[in-house]
Amino acid sequence: MTTPAPVHPGEIRDVTVVLHVRDHARTLGACLDSLLGQSIGTDRIELIAVDDGSTDESGSVLAEAQRRHPHLLRTGRLPRGLSTSEARNWGMSQATARYVLFLTGADRLTPTALERMVASADTNESDVVLGKLESSGKHAVATSMFRRTQASADLYGSKVYWSLTPDKLFRTSLLRRRGLAFPADMSFGEDQAFTAAAYIGADNISVVADEPCVVKGPSSAGPVALAQRVELAARMTALVCSLVPPGPRQNLLISRHLETELGKATGALLLASDNHAERERALWAAAEFLRQVPPGASALLPRPLAVRLALIAAGRHAEAQQMAAYEADKNNPVPKKTVENGRVYTTLPFFRDPSVGLPDELFDITDKMTVNQELTSLKWSGPILLLDGHAFFEQLTTRERATKVVLRHRPTGAEERFSVTARRDETLMNSKGKPRAMGRFSTRINLRQMSDGWPLLPGVWDVFLAVSFEGVTQEVRLGRRRAPEVDVVSRMPMVFAPSATTAGHELAATPFYTEEGDLSLEISERLPLPGAR
Repeated sequence: MTTPAPVHPGEIRDVTVVLHVRDHARTLGACLDSLLGQSIGTDRIELIAVDDGSTDESGSVLAEAQRRHPHLLRTGRLPRGLSTSEARNWGMSQATARYVLFLTGADRLTPTALERMVASADTNESDVVLGKLESSGKHAVATSMFRRTQASADLYGSKVYWSLTPDKLFRTSLLRRRGLAFPADMSFGEDQAFTAAAYIGADNISVVADEPCVVKGPSSAGPVALAQRVELAARMTALVCSLVPPGPRQNLLISRHLETELGKATGALLLASDNHAERERALWAAAEFLRQVPPGASALLPRPLAVRLALIAAGRHAEAQQMAAYEADKNNPVPKKTVENGRVYTTLPFFRDPSVGLPDELFDITDKMTVNQELTSLKWSGPILLLDGHAFFEQLTTRERATKVVLRHRPTGAEERFSVTARRDETLMNSKGKPRAMGRFSTRINLRQMSDGWPLLPGVWDVFLAVSFEGVTQEVRLGRRRAPEVDVVSRMPMVFAPSATTAGHELAATPFYTEEGDLSLEISERLPLPGAR
């Protein structure tokens, strides 16, 4: 190992890149070139490369790079057989910069990656910054969390937690303060444990998604046994439970590990294994683990996976493998739906099978119904607000319609409900081209007279649609999706009634759209404008 040189005030650099190298001679040159060519400047970064017992020419490549850049690159060498965690932990212990980023010798950075990630961290006071990932080949990388740049990403309201590789920018003080390290007793998934703990401990997480930052090379990890994947799901669930109190947030993070690690281990990978004993060990380990999982986490899973895991937990391994095969067969038709008492059930295999006895709740998709809606017109006719648009469920027909427009008073929660007139439109289709002809609506809202006979109260009223077909109802905000001709700029108030409480005053309504694009009405009480009468 090398001994780090002393760091003097004013010499603290921005980023320490910890580079884990294990038989990466073929790609290591390109990796180092991408680091040396960073637009942030080599005077603002330091490179710590850890040769993890390479048997190829990786050591020689590193030695030559260190000879050429002695003030930039430091190297250490571990004996082969130690864990990846120990290599990364040693590199992290040598870090002197404000931020740390972990790569492998198969990865590369785009030229402006560190400059953009550091700028984001400094501007947003972020403890962790995710830079957009890109694959260097045919292997897949996570993409769902990189749809937009975010100054502050909600760990529990975004897809950030679905990226648990350590190729992020971590604030060094966070790592020190939280005592974070890669678990040395984990031979698989140690990067997940480290990154998850950093996310949960971070005060702010940012995302840089305008263009790729990290070009990921293929993983050099060897084959992983099914039981190891099950153990990883159990290990990560225990970690989440130790750091996040019980409730919706904990459930959300656990569901990620159920869907990815456990879903893969008991799905496609299980079916691909021809080792009966291995399959049985994995299934029994999964069954034992699943009996301890909070029900709220399972409720967040896709219904086919939830059914499969419920079968495993019940010890019905043959049926669970049948379910996995059903999920893997892309030629299966979309399962039919059963609608009863305002609930929608997907009739997957084993639905109401008396020999299996799974509860209906496992097949309930009511809360996952998708509403397709658009506001196509907003006009005034004197004191009457005229709204037109369409709203329907993607998954249901437009029979038995009972949709209503709902005004909800933001200060008090008071509600006013208005029936809509349906208009047949044969061109109206869902996203799969199925007809939804009776999904178009029109409504007339007389602001002078509500259900109690009085005009609409002053204050902000948010506009909702209670979309209802086939006895199923779901409430959504109206206005986020609008036709191009809907005016979103003008905010001219419409005087619609004299005040019911103050003589000489009048009531005026002003439609506006929230930051999210939802329609609301501001009702104000005022003196008439001079010359208005």
